[in-house]
Amino acid sequence: MNVLVNRRLCQGHYLLRLGGKEFPPTKPGQFVQLQCRIPGTQAGWSEVQVAPGDWPELTGRELAQGEPILRRPLSLAGRRDTEFDVELEIIYSVVGKGTSWLAQAAEGDEISVLGPLGNAFAVSETKPHAALVGGGVGIPPMIFLASAMQSADKNAVAFCGARSVDMLPVTLAPGVEIAADGQPSAGISQFAQFGVDSVIATDDGTLGWKGFVTEPLAAWLDALPDAPNTAVVYTCGPEPMMRAIAELCIARNVECQVSLERHMACGMGTCQSCVCKIKSEAEAGWSHKLCCTHGPVFNAADIVWG
Repeated sequence: MNVLVNRRLCQGHYLLRLGGKEFPPTKPGQFVQLQCRIPGTQAGWSEVQVAPGDWPELTGRELAQGEPILRRPLSLAGRRDTEFDVELEIIYSVVGKGTSWLAQAAEGDEISVLGPLGNAFAVSETKPHAALVGGGVGIPPMIFLASAMQSADKNAVAFCGARSVDMLPVTLAPGVEIAADGQPSAGISQFAQFGVDSVIATDDGTLGWKGFVTEPLAAWLDALPDAPNTAVVYTCGPEPMMRAIAELCIARNVECQVSLERHMACGMGTCQSCVCKIKSEAEAGWSHKLCCTHGPVFNAADIVWG
């Protein structure tokens, strides 16, 4: 697919929009594997004779320049289908060589995309309320999920957490006040376009609620009538945050779906590198599942944390 937009959103986060003639159907919660190198530039394998003590000169870009070999798994923040093409939106953070290369991709550059991969969030047919809880780079899949909530006519609220306002990978709606008491508003443009209000929490209090995003979420759940039978919580982000959200939902008997993140090499279950512990009938009480093929979305009550 070709780069349509690749711009900085905030400190360390970028919006990447890719376009192509076609792409398989996708659902919120699924992810793609991006090749963070120019397609077609990798050299083939060849046999080299090495004399004792004479190391050959490194010429391959992946060796000489540290060009990434493995693809990078990134969640989808949205999808747009037109009469002529498909556009995918990805919001990513720059954390290493692969994403640093991606941040330099220019409009018109070609990027190899593998996907969609993994399972998706399940939208409840019977429960009318939904909380979409994202932390940092876990916010993007919540944006895609917000579009599904609008289509399903759900009453959804997005809870977005970040260390500070400078690290919040969203666009603030002009003229909308962000409440410091954790009350929802149409303050985030990406959610407001789907009729979804949002709550912002920052660790340092630079915007919205000062503290963890779990606190306004707990207050919202406790204010709902019959939350166990009327609400579902969806979450993606740092694992300590998701664990805290899972625990507060389990304590309230509220359904919670968690999108886990693991290091992935293939994204298709071949390399077995993204294992996580899921409760089962095995003797130990749990068994390993693959985050890429069995997940990344799991029921919070099934996850063995730590």
